[in-house]
This record gives sequence, C-alpha cells and structure tokens, in this order.
Amino acid sequence: MFSDKINHIRVQQVLVFAMGVLSFAVIMTSCTHASKSCSAYQEIEMAE
Repeated sequence: MFSDKINHIRVQQVLVFAMGVLSFAVIMTSCTHASKSCSAYQEIEMAE
C-alpha cells in the first residue's frame, strides 16, 4: 500500500521539531520586550 512508502518515524520527528521551533519562536517574540510585561492583566482595572 501507499503507507509502506512513508517513513512515519521520520515524519513524526520533523513535526515534533517544527512544533518545538514554533513554540520557542512564539515565547521569544512575546516575552523579550523589556518595556512590556507578559501579564494578561497589565492594563485592566480590577473591580473591588
């Protein structure tokens, strides 16, 4: 069949590596600004 021609282990390794790189890129771009906080509640007024 067609699945015999696909190296599933290699495909999984590439996908895991790509997801890791993308996750690292998102973390680095969202939390490296010195003037900005990563807090979701930075500019929200809290009701008492």
